Amino acid sequence: MPKKNNTRELENIIFCTECGSSLTDFYLSSDVKDVEKLEAHYKNCRTSGKFKGEMCSKMFIALDFELENLEESDE
Repeated sequence: MPKKNNTRELENIIFCTECGSSLTDFYLSSDVKDVEKLEAHYKNCRTSGKFKGEMCSKMFIALDFELENLEESDE
């Protein structure tokens, strides 16, 4: 039996504003560690004209960074 779509579940879905791909729970998926797949997605968005920003949302989520480093660069 198919699962009914709950409107509350649909409200919690997050999409990239550039390409429209789903970002909901992306940080939990195995794709977050697949650098080749992330780069291929990014290149596809650039060549298709969907992406015009500086950094792909998926690549940003996959970054391994420390907040301390970001705070130091603001000074």
